[in-house]
Amino acid sequence: MTAFGPFPTTVSVDFDTLTADGLFLIHGDTGAGKTTILDGICFALYGVVPGFRDDAKSLHSHHAAAGLGPRVELDVTLTNRRLLITRTPEWVRPRKRGSGTTRATARVEIVEQLPDRTEFVTGNHQEAAALIRAETSLEAVQFCQVVLLPQGGFAKFLQASPDDRQGLLRRLFDIEVFTSAERWLAEHRTQLGQQDRGALETIRDLTQRLAEVIKVEAPADLDTPGTLGELEQWATSHQTRIGHLVDALTTSVAEATAEEQRLDRARQSATTLAGQQRDYRTAVQQRDELTLRRPERDEWKRQLDLARESATLTPHLDQVDRRQSDLEQVRRTTIEHLTRLPTDVVLLPEGPLTLSEDGVPAVDVAELDPETLNRAERTRNEQLHAAQGAIESEARRTTLLRQRTIVGKKLEDLAGRTEKVTSLLAELPLERVEVTARHEQALMESAGHATAELLLTEAQQRAKTCKRRDDLTAKLPTAEEERHTATDRHQAAEDHHLDVRQRRLAGMAAELAGELRPGQPCGVCGSPDHPEPAQAAADAVTAADEEHAKAEAGRRLDERRTAEITVGRINAQLQEITEAVGDLTTAQAKSAVTEARKAVRTATEASKLADSLSAQLETLDVLLSEQHDEAAEVGREEATARTQLATLTAQITELDETIDAIRGEDKSLRVRVTRLTEEIAEVGTAATNLREWRQAAKELADAQRVADDHLHRSEFADTAAARAAALSEFEVLVLQEQIEAFDADHHKITGRVQDPALLAAAHEPPPDVEGSEQAYQASRLQATELQTQHSLAVGQHVRLSELTPDLTEALARWRPIRAEYEVANRLAQLVEGKSTDSNIRMTLSTYVLTHRFRHVVTAANTRLGQVTHNRYLLRHVTESDTGRRAGRNGLGLSIVDAWTGQERRPSTLSGGETFLVSLCLALGLSDVVLAEAGGTQLGSLFVDEGFGTLDQEALDQVLDVLDGLRAGGRTVGLVSHVAELRRRIPSRLHVRKAANGSTVLVETEASD
Repeated sequence: MTAFGPFPTTVSVDFDTLTADGLFLIHGDTGAGKTTILDGICFALYGVVPGFRDDAKSLHSHHAAAGLGPRVELDVTLTNRRLLITRTPEWVRPRKRGSGTTRATARVEIVEQLPDRTEFVTGNHQEAAALIRAETSLEAVQFCQVVLLPQGGFAKFLQASPDDRQGLLRRLFDIEVFTSAERWLAEHRTQLGQQDRGALETIRDLTQRLAEVIKVEAPADLDTPGTLGELEQWATSHQTRIGHLVDALTTSVAEATAEEQRLDRARQSATTLAGQQRDYRTAVQQRDELTLRRPERDEWKRQLDLARESATLTPHLDQVDRRQSDLEQVRRTTIEHLTRLPTDVVLLPEGPLTLSEDGVPAVDVAELDPETLNRAERTRNEQLHAAQGAIESEARRTTLLRQRTIVGKKLEDLAGRTEKVTSLLAELPLERVEVTARHEQALMESAGHATAELLLTEAQQRAKTCKRRDDLTAKLPTAEEERHTATDRHQAAEDHHLDVRQRRLAGMAAELAGELRPGQPCGVCGSPDHPEPAQAAADAVTAADEEHAKAEAGRRLDERRTAEITVGRINAQLQEITEAVGDLTTAQAKSAVTEARKAVRTATEASKLADSLSAQLETLDVLLSEQHDEAAEVGREEATARTQLATLTAQITELDETIDAIRGEDKSLRVRVTRLTEEIAEVGTAATNLREWRQAAKELADAQRVADDHLHRSEFADTAAARAAALSEFEVLVLQEQIEAFDADHHKITGRVQDPALLAAAHEPPPDVEGSEQAYQASRLQATELQTQHSLAVGQHVRLSELTPDLTEALARWRPIRAEYEVANRLAQLVEGKSTDSNIRMTLSTYVLTHRFRHVVTAANTRLGQVTHNRYLLRHVTESDTGRRAGRNGLGLSIVDAWTGQERRPSTLSGGETFLVSLCLALGLSDVVLAEAGGTQLGSLFVDEGFGTLDQEALDQVLDVLDGLRAGGRTVGLVSHVAELRRRIPSRLHVRKAANGSTVLVETEASD
């Protein structure tokens, strides 16, 4: 074991030496690590340690060096296979690079040592666990219980309650097949129960649907076999009954339908006759009414004739009205225009005018002189022509005004530019002075850029060297370990070579004898006779064997030299690096690199700033030159603009004098042109209206003459009578339709009165329509009811025909399910300990454990009688310590005391008695577990503590029992700090405790 538990370095325990006598002792102070020896064995085999100590984090020794990892190697023979098992638990190790720690994963390696070679078996945890289980037939908990009899575990099993004892036995004995059988039977019963309930639910659903179809109550208690057996007969009987009902209703429906049809024909005949008689009476009544309305029809005809004659005269009367209206309209329009004429144009008579009915002056068109309007129009045309000629001058004046405005605005802009240039010429020199100062400062700061880069390169090189030193320092322990390993292998190979050589020299006589030939002289004595040549031993070594061993030693020497060279090279490189960087740490080197980078960055930024400021100075110089040029250009442009402004002002003054003379009292020439144009248009319109007025008066006179002529030739006395007789197209159409409707009704009614069928019906007696209708409705209602009953019965019969087979099929599916469920239920109750067919009230797995426990008690009593001189025996009871029934557990224990003849509870034993009984029970449990595991023979047994409670006699008896185990071929190891055992057991492993960790020492002499 290396760095394992309290052992900081590698400790080796040779159990072959310790077990030479069959009994050995592991002793030492409390906390020295006696139990850790057993933990190492268990960890190597199973990867765990017994009990609460199974914590991988606690396996690494706190006394070990930081980089030395925990490891356990176990050289063990299992079922004639010699295996070398190496395990490393998970542990926290320092990082190989940098600071901090990392978690190393657990590893395992199993190698089989064959007579002629070593063969790798596995490095996989799962495969290793499977291999150990296969070779030992034991799980880890079983191994700890039957081989490493645990510290404090004897009395715990003895004094445990039946339930706790059952938990331990379940872990030790493989009863999975029985618990699997229990689970399978329970699940199988559950599945069949679900199928049974599902089948019953289907049957209930079908039964309920059948009952709903036939309108009866469903049978109760469908879960009872008797009721389920009668369901088919119940459904069949109702199906037959509904079938007979359908047949009877079919006949009744046919008879009722025939009667309904007969009464319907009689009802229709009576209705037809009554209708004909009613139609005849109505026709006679309508004919008499039309005869009374004949005078009204004649009046309609007279109105229609007058309206048609009025229609021929109306166009002429309308023409007169239109001409009169046109004349009045023209007269009003003309007078309105004449009143709006300019004040210097007077056409209407002077003085107050008489107004007509519409409020317009009553003026005769013949009294008005058209020449006045003509003169006014000519005068205004002449004035308009003169104003239009002067408009061009006004347009030129407007253009000159616009140009003068532009020149004025330009002068304003030039003034602004002058102010801006003046301001810049004052500011730019000051700004140039400031930028020049900043530029000189930046040049000074950037001067150290090359030096900063050189310092950065040197700092980076030192950081790489420090990292290289750290990497070599991390590799050195591994290289040292490889050198030690190579040295050990070389030494072993040299020892093997020497051993082979010695064995060959010892057998050299036989080797020489093998070269002798009859009659040939001996190469040693020269004699041709060879009476007793030496014989080679069974394990004789040949020259080839020696050469092979020599070659192996040479190869191992090469490996050793390579490892030594590697270590030397690493040390040399470390010395060289140390001379270069001294005590400089990696963190300090990295900090120096960071500072150097900051210096380079500062110099780089200063260089960039100097370049930027240089460009800015050039820009300022260019800008100053441009501003001086701008000032000169602005002066020239301002002089030119002032000259243009004076010229434009003189031209505008000359045009203003010319335009004012032509404009007169108008505000402008355009206003004057607009006024004259409007007055010319008004005068022209007035002249046109005057001509239209004269024409309208002439057309009115002509239209009146034509209308009077047509009125004299008509029947009307005057125009009012003609207009009164006039009707609209709609009114004419209404009168015409009324006359035509009257004539059509008269013709139609006359024809119906003379219809032969109606005349014949009028002479028949009145039929009983109401009686025939009532008889038909009663028959129809009866037929409908019978058809409804028939449809319901047919539907019921169809549904029964569908549901009855479904119910029969559901019952057929349910019967085997119920039979299988009953069998499964009985079996499940039996293995659960709930069956009424058995008196055993425990589960199958518990029953098996109880059977195993009886064997444990029997095996324990074999040894207990020996160590207690037959005073104490264990008895397997079915009563718990509290007196309650333990039938569902059956794992109770009591102690039979032969001296008193009484049974005692285990808790009443003394400390020494408890140890004796517990040890025998543990040994018995070990025997039974090993037998249950297939008779696996494990040559070793370890008993941890408990001997301090025994007196001299009891200790002798215990050792006798353990001697019996040794006599049976088993090696027994005791773990104790009792001094008496050190005196009585010569083969001992002394575990010594110290401040820096524990060590071990093999002792083979009895202690005083």
